Amino acid sequence: MWLVSCSKKDIDCLFYNKIVYEKRDTEQEQQYQSIVDVCFARDINSGRYWKSKWRDIKIDEFLKRYKRNKKIEAIAKRAAELGKRKMGIVPPTDQTPIESEENKIPKWDRKRDGDPVYRKWWIEEGRHIRKRMLDEKAEKRRQKAKERRHNRKN
Repeated sequence: MWLVSCSKKDIDCLFYNKIVYEKRDTEQEQQYQSIVDVCFARDINSGRYWKSKWRDIKIDEFLKRYKRNKKIEAIAKRAAELGKRKMGIVPPTDQTPIESEENKIPKWDRKRDGDPVYRKWWIEEGRHIRKRMLDEKAEKRRQKAKERRHNRKN
């Protein structure tokens, strides 16, 4: 017997009146009763599956997400168009480097492994400048530590 082909009254009757079974049929009874429970809980019965409450909820949630995504895409498109009109250029994306921010980062901290200009600069100037800067910082730390030790003794 196909339980999902039962009418609503049949599913209600099977749900409220649990079946009687022998010990050897325990596994089959549990499967049978779990199907009845699901059909009762989800309001699934002969031909009403596609009209059931839980299916409507899923469709509504899908449509809400779909509409929200469409609105977000429309807003992004409008912002890009507005940016083109106002600035005459496309607004920067997450991957577009901002020139003023790029200049704040020391050249040796930029990751440009394949850039020959950068490699040449690093070999000729950059590593020497960085070494000097690190030496100066280390010297300042040593001086501060020396002053602290001197102040503790006094």
